[in-house]
Amino acid sequence: MEKKVEIPKCDINKNVALQKLRINPLSELSEPPVYGMIGGKPSMTAGNFCLLCGKAKSGKTWTLMTITAALINNSLQLNNIRGCLPDNKRNVLYFDTEQSTFHATRTIKRVCKLTNDPNPGNLLAYGLRPLTPAERLVVIEDAINTTENLGAVIIDGIRDLLTMGINDEQEATSLTSKFLKWTAEFNIHLVIVLHQNKNDLNARGHVGTEVLNKAETIISVTKDKKHDIYVISCDEGRDITFEDFAFMIIDGLPVASDMPEEGQVKGKNPQNFSDKDHLGLLDQIFAESKKIDGETLERGITYNYSIGIVKSRDFITHFLMKQWVKKEREGKRIFYVYQRATF
Repeated sequence: MEKKVEIPKCDINKNVALQKLRINPLSELSEPPVYGMIGGKPSMTAGNFCLLCGKAKSGKTWTLMTITAALINNSLQLNNIRGCLPDNKRNVLYFDTEQSTFHATRTIKRVCKLTNDPNPGNLLAYGLRPLTPAERLVVIEDAINTTENLGAVIIDGIRDLLTMGINDEQEATSLTSKFLKWTAEFNIHLVIVLHQNKNDLNARGHVGTEVLNKAETIISVTKDKKHDIYVISCDEGRDITFEDFAFMIIDGLPVASDMPEEGQVKGKNPQNFSDKDHLGLLDQIFAESKKIDGETLERGITYNYSIGIVKSRDFITHFLMKQWVKKEREGKRIFYVYQRATF
C-alpha cells in the first residue's frame, strides 16, 4: 500500500523569514482597501503607489494639489478625484523636495483652500529643499515610521531623492524598492511625482523606468494651450483606467472644466484626424530612428493627441492598417518600423 506524503506546513528549509512571505493558495482573497478614486475608478489603493508625471509647467503641481486635498478630507475634487481614507488612517504626509519655502508654503495654502480648512490637523507638510538627497530620504523614511494613523504619503518630486542622478540603475532600483517596502509595511498609499522627458512621455531616467513598471496607476497631465486647460489622463492602470478630464485655473485654484468638444471626438476616433495629421505625428515620433519599441510609440501618441495609453492602441491599429508602420518581433519584444521614413 502506497504511503501518503503530507505536504509540510512550513518551508522545508525552515526559514522563518521566508515563511512569513509564503503565499497560501487556500487563503481568502480580498481586494485591497481603496484610499482614492479617480473618475469613479479605484486608482489609489492601500499597499500601492501611483505616479504623477508630466512635462515642466504642464500642471503637475495643480493636479497634486487636488489629489492631496481629496485625501485630506475625503472630498470630491474636480468632479473626479475622491479621497476614501478610513477613519483610523486619516493622516497625510506631504513632502516638497524642490520648491523654495515661499512656493512650497503657497502650494500648501492652496491645498487648504480646496479643503475649506485653513489648517487641517491631519496634514503634515514639509519642505525638504535645504537638505541633501540622502538627508531627504532619511527624513521621509523616519516620518513614515513614526507617524500614527498614516494613510497617504505625497512626494513632490522623487528625482531629488537620488544622490547619483536619475540614470543610476542601482540607486533607482533601491529607491523603488523603498517605495514598495513602505507601502506594504505600513499599508499606505504613496503618490510620487516625476518629470517626463522633453521629447516623449517617458518618465525620466532609470528611476522613471523602475517606477513605471511598479506603479499601480500612472497619471499624466498635459496643458492644452489652445483652450488654456489642463488634461488629466490615465496612461496605465493595474485594473480599470479612468477617462480623461480637464481643469482650468480660476483665482489661483484648479477648477473643473469641460473637455474641448473636438478633443473628445478626436481622442476616441483616429479616423477623425487627417492622414496629414497622422503622418506629421509619425514623422516626429520616428525622427531619430525608423524603428522604436511599442511603449515609445504609445507615449508619443498620447502626448501629442492628449489621450491615454489605452486609447493610443486604437491609433496604432489604424497606422498598421494604413501600412504606415510595420510590426516586428525580436525575441519577446515588439518593435514598430516606420515605412514612410525618409532618412
